[in-house]
Amino acid sequence: MAIRKDANTLTSSERAEFVAAVLEIKRLGIYDQFVLRHARANMTAIHRCPAFLPWHRRFIYDFEIELQRASGNPNLGLPYWNWPDGGETASLWDDDLLGGNGDTNGVVRTGPFRSGRWTIVNRNGQANGALRREMRQNASSLPTISEITGVVAQTPYDTAPWDASASGFRNQLEGFIGANLHNRGHMWVGGSMLPMTSPNDPVFFMHHCMVDKIWHDWQVAHPSQGYQPTGNAPFGQNLTDPMDSTPTPNNRPIDVLDSSSLGIEYQQSGEIIVPPIATPQLLPLDESFINASINIPGEVIRFQIDAPEFASYRLETSGNSDTVMSLFGPNDARALVTVNDDGGENLNSRIVQSLSAGSYILEIRLYNPNSLGSFSISGQPIGTSAIPTLAVNGVQTNAAISFSNESDLYRFTVTNPGAHNIETEGQTDTFISLYGPNSQTALLDNDDDSGSGLNSRLRWNLPNGEYFVRVRHYSPVSTGSYSIRVNR
Repeated sequence: MAIRKDANTLTSSERAEFVAAVLEIKRLGIYDQFVLRHARANMTAIHRCPAFLPWHRRFIYDFEIELQRASGNPNLGLPYWNWPDGGETASLWDDDLLGGNGDTNGVVRTGPFRSGRWTIVNRNGQANGALRREMRQNASSLPTISEITGVVAQTPYDTAPWDASASGFRNQLEGFIGANLHNRGHMWVGGSMLPMTSPNDPVFFMHHCMVDKIWHDWQVAHPSQGYQPTGNAPFGQNLTDPMDSTPTPNNRPIDVLDSSSLGIEYQQSGEIIVPPIATPQLLPLDESFINASINIPGEVIRFQIDAPEFASYRLETSGNSDTVMSLFGPNDARALVTVNDDGGENLNSRIVQSLSAGSYILEIRLYNPNSLGSFSISGQPIGTSAIPTLAVNGVQTNAAISFSNESDLYRFTVTNPGAHNIETEGQTDTFISLYGPNSQTALLDNDDDSGSGLNSRLRWNLPNGEYFVRVRHYSPVSTGSYSIRVNR
């Protein structure tokens, strides 16, 4: 198995093996093909989007395979650039590995990739002069341990609109919001690391190996947080879409989510501290306040909320901290209901939402992942809502999923036991859940596409009693109209 190590910790023989393999695939023309694969890809299909991380995981994995072939060592692992210990005086910039900074004109004159020995290529594959570096001219510092730790604490993986404005872990790591990790690394090196031909500098692969390591650490820290989106985002970004400019097979995000299945293992240096994911504390829905505090950068405080019935609920924080709330459920800690930042007073968050009966998880973090602070949290019902009734063998009910993560709840009563069909119609990709008898939380079954087209259908032999049906869109961010009926 290839073990990816901190580049600063490589032995002299490991450095020589890595450099020799890079020079060999450069001689064979393979290295330049990686430069062109990155440079000619659709910029917005591999950056500023959810596929940023799986695309680059596959990219550096393929590069690592070529290094292994060139070296004859199937266990050669791509080193990672450990940013907190990777400044200009770090050993990875020594002459036996990457070489150092450029001269007054930015030209690299030291190391194995120096001018006269290493030539970069442009987007057309033509020779374009010497490798250039201009360290610290575009960014004065590299990411710190506390900044990385804060980003690793962020959830979910990504959110709509799936671009540079999205909240979530991916965009924090990529660097368009928050601590600016990945983007800052490119800027700190400067020179040849700035354009889409940035793989011309071998540090690119070490840089993205560090990015991938942080994603790997995040996956370990948040096993319930999967890749998003799973559907209805731009093509190439969904879980099972083929990614732009990626060789087949295994060119979908789903194919590269598990590092271990790819034979990758990261050497853990211990510098990055992943904040613990605490066992949720029960939040009573009685207006009482619970005091809490964020004592570790990036820490997430979790509460469990047990909604006894379908109703509208208000959840809010108070205090001087800038809080962000994420609500998941019902009965599924991965199913995001909604997120709120500044819906409350001052910089506090507030969620007002109609919720089905069931158990929910409320996660609270601070907007700035490097901040510490305290807050109070309370919850209360603010009015029960009438659950629409479906008449068995009656007319269909027309409805719509009108906003992200919405779900509609219905009730129907069985007075004639036997087989019943519960189904939707329309052009919307619906997902239905059936509960009962006489319970909003006792799940009987789910269905996605057993109906016509992308519609849902369940057929169950039901005894007398009251039953509940929850309808949502298959995609957590998509909307659409539908109709629903129950037939005996």
